[in-house]
Amino acid sequence: MSKGVNAARVQQKASVVLTREIRAVQSTFQALQQAAFSDAQMSALLYKHPLALAYGPKRVGGTLQAVSTMLNTPMACDNFRQVLLTAPDRLFSMSPDTLHERVAFFCQMYATGTHVVRTALTTGVFVTPEPVMQSRAAKLQEQLGWDNEQLKQKLSAEPRLLVLEPSTIARNVQGMQGAGFSQSQVWAMCSQNPAMLGLKLDSDTNVEKLQFLTVMLGLTLADIAARPSLLNYSVSSLLGPRAWFMYQTGAIEAPNTVMTSGLFSYIKQSQVRFSKRFSAPSAFPRMVFDAAFIHNWKRRWEFLRHRMNLSVETIAAHQDLLLTSLPDRLAPRWQLLSSIANEQAAFKAEDHLTALATLCDQDFADFITRYD
Repeated sequence: MSKGVNAARVQQKASVVLTREIRAVQSTFQALQQAAFSDAQMSALLYKHPLALAYGPKRVGGTLQAVSTMLNTPMACDNFRQVLLTAPDRLFSMSPDTLHERVAFFCQMYATGTHVVRTALTTGVFVTPEPVMQSRAAKLQEQLGWDNEQLKQKLSAEPRLLVLEPSTIARNVQGMQGAGFSQSQVWAMCSQNPAMLGLKLDSDTNVEKLQFLTVMLGLTLADIAARPSLLNYSVSSLLGPRAWFMYQTGAIEAPNTVMTSGLFSYIKQSQVRFSKRFSAPSAFPRMVFDAAFIHNWKRRWEFLRHRMNLSVETIAAHQDLLLTSLPDRLAPRWQLLSSIANEQAAFKAEDHLTALATLCDQDFADFITRYD
């Protein structure tokens, strides 16, 4: 297909397109070009919205016009194009009138300003019928004790809450309580950060994140409950690299002292501000908090977790592993230990993590010869 559109993707997600006459598909494609997409943007749009080609130029043109009217933005505008590229894949599956009516209803009932139209479109609140929106909004007020003004503020920030099934929210709340948060902590967290209602805390990623915050950084559940946005941050791309940079440069005594150091707020600040505060300290002039530092920390963490299959608790007990070079020491030494374990049933590679991380090359070689 032209413009870099993936035919296999279209066949997989919207096989009906391949049954339409080529002229009809071309006319629909031309209708989409009213937004003046670049070739790359058009490819991205049709990768996400392959069904758009199945609806014909009138339907597609109507959707484009409806979005343009709601945004009060011309079609040939980057802001308009970004909304289409970000919107959920059901954008073109709804009639333009229904799309407009549902977004208008949401904004009339729950928006704090016209700027919320964009968020309503990109989060897909339009997939929820108006009566269901009202029912779910009332349920949120009942559960969280929000008055009408608070409800507007929260839903303007997180329209997606009206897309979530009540059973999904209930399951997520149960997951937070199962992780150890009290009911009062859960509702306080969700009131402060409504996105928490959509967070599946018992997923592997979030379980790891919670363990990292508590076991590695020494936070209590009360500390986290007071700062629920921490659960939105990545361990390998933000929390870990920042805590370890502060530790390696002597800003904090150990990763688990970051909360009591008085410097914890920097963990959540922009990279520019964090780098300005901590990079290239006088004692370590060659250390810079940059993309390379983050990348190397992330690779070590993922190697420990997924290649060595170590638990967060085990890594916390052997933190020198996170200071060990992956290509020069961690990977080759683990390979040696693993090969011995494959040959000798009584040998457990994970029992020798201290040797792996701390022995010099000669001492490690001497250590290995014991098992040859």
